[in-house]
Amino acid sequence: MAYTPISNLPTPPSRQEPSTFSVRADAFLGALPDFGTEVNAAGDYIDAKGIEVDAAAATAATSASAAATSATNAAAAQTAAEAAADATLWVSGTGYVVGDVVYSPSTYFTYRSKAIQTSTTDPASDATNWVLIGVGGTALLSITNTTATQDQTAFTGSYTAGAVVVTLNGVILTDTTDYTATDGTTVTLATGADAGDEVGIIGFPTFLVADTLPLAGGTLTGALAGTTATFSGAVSGASVAATGAVTATSGDISGEFIADSYNETFATLSGTTPAVNCETGNVFALTTSGNTTFTFTNPPATGTAYGFTLKVTAGGTHTLTWPASVDWAGGTAPDAPASGAVNVYVFFTHDGGTNWYGFLAGGAMA
Repeated sequence: MAYTPISNLPTPPSRQEPSTFSVRADAFLGALPDFGTEVNAAGDYIDAKGIEVDAAAATAATSASAAATSATNAAAAQTAAEAAADATLWVSGTGYVVGDVVYSPSTYFTYRSKAIQTSTTDPASDATNWVLIGVGGTALLSITNTTATQDQTAFTGSYTAGAVVVTLNGVILTDTTDYTATDGTTVTLATGADAGDEVGIIGFPTFLVADTLPLAGGTLTGALAGTTATFSGAVSGASVAATGAVTATSGDISGEFIADSYNETFATLSGTTPAVNCETGNVFALTTSGNTTFTFTNPPATGTAYGFTLKVTAGGTHTLTWPASVDWAGGTAPDAPASGAVNVYVFFTHDGGTNWYGFLAGGAMA
């Protein structure tokens, strides 16, 4: 929305100039409505800009929080990488002190010694004396450094194809041009190394984007389990298992649904023409205030059964009129409750509300 400048008001009338007073007064007063409109437009413009500023501030705060988290993770990754870079091959029977860094001959992951020890168990299998170097307890890098023999081309390490860096005397080599690395354990140089060359194999952890669920959309093909889950749209799946609340706008479970406790939404009705909205609950209550005519709205489509319970408290001697689609036992609706009494009715349909089957579940409840 563009800002509309506020027009200057005409010269105001002055008692010191009686000859122009009436002309200026008319012009001044005539300009006031347009002036007021322009002032209001300016106020709307300022309000809109204020909303934009608030939104920008909120976005900036979110970005700042994300940046801080990224910085923390980056610092942890740097620390782990620096530690891993100094790793030497673990050798059984060797004495180690606290802080020594080695890499396992079985996993090629790096570990830091937690004790003064003569180590005889591979660090990969000895969590008592060794701690995995990584971020959050997950291996960050697998690093193998090998001193080459003359014309050696094959070197052993641990990596995932496509997530590996190979170096020769500290210089990063080009995949498929300078070497091949496809099987996860062997790196083959295109040209044999010289004796004494240092060949490094650095394997990086990977993750599959296909195994993540997007913020919008996505399909869960297995069970959804958790203590609490909240959804703003439909929940569809073969099974849903939860020890806490599962809340959603709508849901379709094609398999078996098992819950320790099943609760139904309760809605209070009012007035003399109340509508029982099937989408708002399964239990309804009304205290009559006069002769009452009910309507049933928004039943599910044909093929999906729906039922509800209705508690009617008579606020006086009032009649109850039901939708013509309701079929009662014997073809006759039960009597309305006497003044002050409570009746409980149950209704269900399976054909989209074309036919409702009604039952008096309790009469003159005390």
